[in-house]
Amino acid sequence: MKTTVIHSLLVIFVLFYHPSCQAIQFEQGNNAPNVALSSNSKETIEIEKLRQEVLKLQLENENIRSPWAKFSSNAAFITAIVAFLGVFVTIWKQLEESSRQKVLDRKQRDLEREQRETENQRLIDQKFTSIVASLGSDREAIQASAAVSIITFLKPEYVVLHDQVIDILLANLKIEHSKAVSRLILTAFEKAIRGKVDLTIKSDDKYELDLSRANLTQADLSGLDLRNTDLGYAQLRLANLTGTNLSQARGYEPNLEKARLSKANLNEARLQRAKLNDANFHDCNLVSTDLKEADLRGAEFYKSKMQGAHLEGANIIGAKFEQANISDTYFNGVKVDDQTLRSLVKAINWENAHFDTEIRLKLDEIARG
Repeated sequence: MKTTVIHSLLVIFVLFYHPSCQAIQFEQGNNAPNVALSSNSKETIEIEKLRQEVLKLQLENENIRSPWAKFSSNAAFITAIVAFLGVFVTIWKQLEESSRQKVLDRKQRDLEREQRETENQRLIDQKFTSIVASLGSDREAIQASAAVSIITFLKPEYVVLHDQVIDILLANLKIEHSKAVSRLILTAFEKAIRGKVDLTIKSDDKYELDLSRANLTQADLSGLDLRNTDLGYAQLRLANLTGTNLSQARGYEPNLEKARLSKANLNEARLQRAKLNDANFHDCNLVSTDLKEADLRGAEFYKSKMQGAHLEGANIIGAKFEQANISDTYFNGVKVDDQTLRSLVKAINWENAHFDTEIRLKLDEIARG
């Protein structure tokens, strides 16, 4: 038994290391073997199998140690990486191209928009200039059409032109037009100034308006903040100034005949020689107001606050002062009738008002009677 094992090991050694033995090959299939076998064929076949397995293991070991074998084993992975990089580079280039194209498209759109805006502004300026010129036309129909058309420039999108619209309308209110055209211009002005004053109030800015010598007959300026407004020689006959803030307004000889001034604020206003006959001052603030030499015939001051007001030299014939506070009010040199005197004694604090001696005596007599 030992002899057989030793013999087998010797055969394996020879097969591994003897060159002539390593060259021996066997054909597979049904072909007959090329090497003659020993008498002990079974043992020889086993030895041959062992040799083939050893050769296979040797070749596998050599392949593992070979750099090319290592590269070949990783070839699929490397190929996948290269393919991924190729796809990534392609997509990156496409994204860059797309981004570049978007930038170019945006620039082109911006340029086209600027061109459109420039063209639109040119057309707007051209139309506005044409309307302004038409207001100065000699033909009444053209003037009327222009007065109606200029209202379109009071829309929010034309806010940059609003001040110009107001100035143009005011300028036209200060020159003579036919009654119909004047009414159309005044309507446009009412809308323009109302929007302008509303914006001013929201922004907390004071807007001083120059209404001097303007024809504002029957104008509706109710509820507006028109403090510090210049009313010199302005025509405000029958105007609606209910609740309007006219504090510190000023002007010589403004015409406010039959104007509605209920709840208006004329605190410290200076309106010397104003025409205020038949004006309505119900519940009005006239504290420290200067109405010297004003025409106040038939004016009504019911419940008005008139402390410290100056009415020296005013014509107050027929005026009514029931429940008005006339404490420290100056009535020196006024023109007065008995009806007004009886009204004055019904005013609040009339005893503290300032009158000429003759009028004071009459008031005392009426009060006692």
